Amino acid sequence: MSPLSKKYCYVLLIMIGLAWMTPPDAHGQQQGKNDAHALLTWVQKAYQDASYLGFHVKYLYTNAGAGAKPMDSLSGEMQMDKGRCRLVIDGMETIVTGKYIIQVMNEDKAIYLSSAGKAIPLDPTQVLDTVFRQMKGVQASIAMEGRNKVLTLRFPPGGTYTYIRMEIDPVTGYFQRMTYGVRTAGLVSQDQISRPGRAAPYEQEGKIEMFFGNYEKGRFGDALFDEKNFFTHVAGHYEPAGHYKDYHIFLASSNL
Repeated sequence: MSPLSKKYCYVLLIMIGLAWMTPPDAHGQQQGKNDAHALLTWVQKAYQDASYLGFHVKYLYTNAGAGAKPMDSLSGEMQMDKGRCRLVIDGMETIVTGKYIIQVMNEDKAIYLSSAGKAIPLDPTQVLDTVFRQMKGVQASIAMEGRNKVLTLRFPPGGTYTYIRMEIDPVTGYFQRMTYGVRTAGLVSQDQISRPGRAAPYEQEGKIEMFFGNYEKGRFGDALFDEKNFFTHVAGHYEPAGHYKDYHIFLASSNL
């Protein structure tokens, strides 16, 4: 998995984890941002109200140049219910329970545990609050394109993102596709970015696409999020459990 893939497969979690969203304060904002706030609040409620919701996801990274072909492609599956979720993508499994974030790295036979506190990777305030509260000059617009409602956020120069485009089913409120325009500087090492006279894998700007489909409800239950599937916690010690018994557990939070 490329450096950009590792970083941006978790953008999926940030945006889809709308069950944890603190809606941005729209007071005094222009109408486009007010409408964007209202739309995202509606999407939030759609995901919150959907019990035992599962769906497929696909990720593509492409350089921004005309005719460029995808450099990375990842596919996976996500399940979510009442503040809990599970994502399996490219050999990595991430489970968020009421107390833990459990990351299973099958290739390394490792389990990373951290606390599911406020500063968790799923918290979409890391993106949305930054967009609406901290970044001046963000432009928001909403339009109908085909069967989907499309929210587009355009960012001022100098940041990581150039735009974020979200395609939303106007009936269900579920995401169908997201497209991110990104600047690669700061995301990968400089020797991986093309410059005049020096070819490299990544261009100065790239495009990330995420596709969502096969939404279904009720195909799993509470057992999917049971931490005992992965480890036991006895007398202050964490031990791997079940078919993870030969894995190593690493504590990524000091407050576990």
